Amino acid sequence: MIRRILLTSLIVLLSGGLLGCYFYFVGVLAREGGQQARCRQVEVFLPDSLESSVVDRQEVQAFLRKSIGRPIDSIDLHALETQLRSRGEVMGAEVYTSGGQTLTARITQRKPVVRLENGTARWYADPEGYLFPVRNAVDVPLVTGHLPLSLEASYKGFAPEQEQAWMDGVVELARYIDSKPVLRREIEQIDVAPDGDLVLYTRQPGPSIIFGDSGDYITKFQKLEAWWRNIEPQLEKGKTYRTINLKYNQQIICRQL
Repeated sequence: MIRRILLTSLIVLLSGGLLGCYFYFVGVLAREGGQQARCRQVEVFLPDSLESSVVDRQEVQAFLRKSIGRPIDSIDLHALETQLRSRGEVMGAEVYTSGGQTLTARITQRKPVVRLENGTARWYADPEGYLFPVRNAVDVPLVTGHLPLSLEASYKGFAPEQEQAWMDGVVELARYIDSKPVLRREIEQIDVAPDGDLVLYTRQPGPSIIFGDSGDYITKFQKLEAWWRNIEPQLEKGKTYRTINLKYNQQIICRQL
């Protein structure tokens, strides 16, 4: 009888020990599983980085790192996408998780074609005329002077109708300059005069180019190229002009210093 009691007690003790071990290891595995389900790292992909560089990768990484350590399932991916898209330089954003531990953002950038400076306010405009604040430097034509834009420095979006009509003309002009290697090489800046005329400045010292408005720009640039090709090389040594005016039909009007 005593032997049976001892044997029963031993079996109970062993069973209790096995159950204790079981629950201990289940707890360990549960804790490890919880750790694996937390965000451990972030990745940012800019597939169009060779075409545009207006998005600051490090800023986006810093924004996403706020989620490191959080359970993956608790991260609101839609909210993160919305916040990224609220940045003017971001055209589209997709945020997702991968590998159970990585938070990834794939971002489509806006592609600026012109930079505008109006006092302390600075914006880029993309090919559709969408405006967004300057954050990173990009080599595109610069427009300065008396811009007919009454917008806050933080403004992003399309300008009001009348201002947007002017913007569309400037964007079209800037895109044309960018499409022509000679113009892209020579034209450095566009200034808006008090009377609204666009005045072009070249990278090398030379006369100011009075362009008028952005209308009929192809004909005006043809006259400018004719000047560079046929007239300027024939000038007497040391002779120069202060301005050349292209705004009048079938004329190039030059003013000396």
